[in-house]
Amino acid sequence: MLRMRRYRVFLVFAVIAVFAIYKFGTSGATWREAASNAAGKLGDAAEDTIQYIQKPNVVAKETRKFEFDVSAATRNTPLQTPPPPAAPVDPPAGRKSSAAPASSPALTPKLPQQHLPTVPTPKPGRPGNPANAVLPESSIAPVYWSKLPENFPVPPQSMIKLPAGKPKPIKRIQFDFKPETPDMKAARIAKLDTIRNVFKKSWNGYRALAWEHDELKPVSGGFKDPFAGWRATLVDALDTLWIMGLKEEFADAVKAVATLDFTTTPRADIPLFETTIRYLGGLLAAYDVSGKQYKILLEKAVELAEVLYSAFDTPNRMPETYYYWRSQFASNPHRAGTRVVLAEIGSLSMEFTRLAQLTGDHKYYDAIARITDLLEEFQANTRLPGMWPTYLDASGCNYTAIDVPPPAPEPMNNPSEDLVAPGNPKSTPTPTPTEQLSPGGNKMIPLDLPDPIILTPNGVNPTWVPPKEGLDDPMLAALGNPAKMSALPPLQRRQLVVEKSTPPKKATDLEADLLALQKGNMDRVKFDTASLPVTPDYTGPTCRPQGFDTSSSFGREEYTLGGMSDSTYEYLPKQWLLLGGQVEKYRAMFEWSMDVVKKYLIFRPMVPKENDILNSGKFNVQSLKGEPLIGDLESENAHLTCFAGGMFGMGAKIFDRPEDLDIAKKLTEGCIFAYDMTATGIMPEGYDTVPCESRTECPWNETLYHELLDPRSDWRIQNYQSQLQQYQLDIASASSWYKIAMAEFTAAPEPALIPPIVAAQPTPTPSYVFADTLDRRQMIELLDDATHVNIEDVPGVPAKAPNPSPPAAVRPLAVPHTPHQDHESVMGGESEEGEGPPTRVQPGLNIPEFAGLPPSSRIAPAFPYVYSPMPVLNHKEYVKNRIEEERLPEGVVRIGARSYILRPEAIESVWYMYRITGDSHWREAGWRMFEAVMRATAAEFGNSAIDDVTKAVPELDDSMESFWLAETLKYFYLLFAEEDLVSLDEWVLNTEAHPFRRPT
Repeated sequence: MLRMRRYRVFLVFAVIAVFAIYKFGTSGATWREAASNAAGKLGDAAEDTIQYIQKPNVVAKETRKFEFDVSAATRNTPLQTPPPPAAPVDPPAGRKSSAAPASSPALTPKLPQQHLPTVPTPKPGRPGNPANAVLPESSIAPVYWSKLPENFPVPPQSMIKLPAGKPKPIKRIQFDFKPETPDMKAARIAKLDTIRNVFKKSWNGYRALAWEHDELKPVSGGFKDPFAGWRATLVDALDTLWIMGLKEEFADAVKAVATLDFTTTPRADIPLFETTIRYLGGLLAAYDVSGKQYKILLEKAVELAEVLYSAFDTPNRMPETYYYWRSQFASNPHRAGTRVVLAEIGSLSMEFTRLAQLTGDHKYYDAIARITDLLEEFQANTRLPGMWPTYLDASGCNYTAIDVPPPAPEPMNNPSEDLVAPGNPKSTPTPTPTEQLSPGGNKMIPLDLPDPIILTPNGVNPTWVPPKEGLDDPMLAALGNPAKMSALPPLQRRQLVVEKSTPPKKATDLEADLLALQKGNMDRVKFDTASLPVTPDYTGPTCRPQGFDTSSSFGREEYTLGGMSDSTYEYLPKQWLLLGGQVEKYRAMFEWSMDVVKKYLIFRPMVPKENDILNSGKFNVQSLKGEPLIGDLESENAHLTCFAGGMFGMGAKIFDRPEDLDIAKKLTEGCIFAYDMTATGIMPEGYDTVPCESRTECPWNETLYHELLDPRSDWRIQNYQSQLQQYQLDIASASSWYKIAMAEFTAAPEPALIPPIVAAQPTPTPSYVFADTLDRRQMIELLDDATHVNIEDVPGVPAKAPNPSPPAAVRPLAVPHTPHQDHESVMGGESEEGEGPPTRVQPGLNIPEFAGLPPSSRIAPAFPYVYSPMPVLNHKEYVKNRIEEERLPEGVVRIGARSYILRPEAIESVWYMYRITGDSHWREAGWRMFEAVMRATAAEFGNSAIDDVTKAVPELDDSMESFWLAETLKYFYLLFAEEDLVSLDEWVLNTEAHPFRRPT
């Protein structure tokens, strides 16, 4: 029995073991196999986790299809039209902006059997990338674009065709370079290799981590899709791969381009400008530089262009800059926006022109030639003739305001029939609560009211006649066509017919009407409209066709070469080159605009060393069209504006404007100066300087510079002095009040009169409450602190000498006193550590003996709060403090944008200046810029934008836009490449640095 108890645990374990062996034995696996399988799975999971920690950005390949059921995808739901695109508000990046917000894709039936590129699903147990993840293939079918019949087609006889003549002779642009020495060549080749290696690092990072997406995050190794998800970096960098001699990488990239599907995208709208310059321009340039041997590049360009061309289907053929491409919305007629960014509509000419040249299809050239015609017409009608504002109205419609008749009020039906004609005894109404509560019970009689008037005589609604035919505006005509616009009500002319009114009412009916109005019974009230004039016909909104116009008729307009305008001016001379000089209007438009720029926008900044440099700012016009010009110059130098040096230099050569070449050099030097002035050696996005009145003489004036840094110095000091005077007055007033309050608080109380002690009269017992543990002797010692007591009056205490304390007054409780310690206390006669005098119970406030004392809880008055002004720095200290805190270089008044996002505009002009002048100075400056950029932007997987160029060690923003590979590194490479590589006399580059072959 004892042994069974001892081994009972073992027996239980044995039973469990036998059961487990039986269970595993029936499943065909042994204990060893089960343990081995479990350990293997744990080992694989641990290995995967370790690898992911070491390389957190490697995306695993999909191992199984992820399927789930979405009821919304299978349920028949009516299609809904997405909202029209809203005009972007001040995109931050000008030519390289991506300002349109993406919308969620709609759930529509699947059309062709094609699929979007999907992100591989990570293995179970491996963390994914929720910030960048997209839904894998599932039952939600993608939506595909399809070619629809145009609402406003261009008749064949109205098509604007490409020039068919032979290109005109154009003056040489590039400098006549001489052969270089072996040492110079070796140094140049070494720099070329360095730049190429930087490109390969960024390209390999994108190839490994973001291959199916628009852009790479070079710090974290993630990705993002700011455009349509069509691999923007892949397409944008195609021609750079070829130019740098990376032919194998180019062939691999072309294979990836062949898999792109431009007929579908998760994004609801397509940004026309960005898609044109990056995708369409990238495909055409890659086709040109590769010798036209990859036909798939041109085929993909045509596929994309067909989608983009649909955005031009408007009444005036001006495109929607953000094109909602889905058929349920795109099939309806639309107009261009009334507030369109100038660069987004004026920078499409080169890409569509080159596509028309390569395909022979004139419709692509017709699309942009109409934009050029409207720009030419509008150039003379702006507030600053010769230039265009940053925003314009491209709708082509000037709506005329009209008066619309007010809606007729509906009759108010009252089911109550209690009210009848006066004089009938049954017509006496029941008193209302107001009548019942009237003073004296008298009935409240309302005042006499005039007959009310409405526009619906006899309760008949106005009759609308059928719409008239022959509308002036084609857009309104299309809106009235049910075949084209079944979802929207037609906007057509309408005619209001007012029926003949009823005869005048008799005077005897007025009383009944008034009573009916009082009861709210509108059915019994009849109105007289005989005296009303007949309402004339009302016409719907009338559109008067117009060209481009200002987006607002009031306020100020901005004119600049910077963001939101830049590439419109840049494309004028380049389009002239691309057309072989056969369309003269581009030259005329460019020369007029540059004359205005030189007069109103270009200025010389004041700098300490008096460098002879120029900047191009913004000119804000307050005056309206046709009025005397009133405007002010905003002396800003922006990185986006740095392209102007190259533009002026090219225009100076091809249009024979030698004075513009000097301006081009000084504009480029101004941007180089901006690179050299910061801690990182990189120019900020934008900063303000002090403009000089003259371009020839600009002495350094430190006093003026400091005044602009502290423009309110006098006001600041005067304001502080006035505040200080008020503070002194407030202090004096508060001190006077506080003195009076303290005197009232600390005044001695009047002594309480105590009647003389009579032997026969007993002394009243004090109203104290003592602790139960205190003996009577302790009571006497405690009482000595508060009041005078005759010891004889205390029962059981031996008589002593009278207390020497003055009996006439009672000492305040606040007087400190330490009573005598009696060692024969409750603690046994020996004091312990920490033991103090016995604690007496605090008396209450209703004790008769303390009636004359102030209450113990009384609070002393607080000194009033008085605002104390902060001391201000003097002018010299303020200026010094601001320069140090904001890290302002000398001559800079304000840095509006401190970041650098790998922009190419500065090195672009440096390259143009070297190719035009042949001066090695530009190569030296360019290499200095390259080294500075590499020190500040190098990341693990490529190069990243930085937050602040004025910091010694800026922070990486984990962003690498596609133009880093398409433009910035390309310009750095071409600066040190042989001069015949992408010669300016054979090629013309679009605003994304994509070279197009000039016609010969």
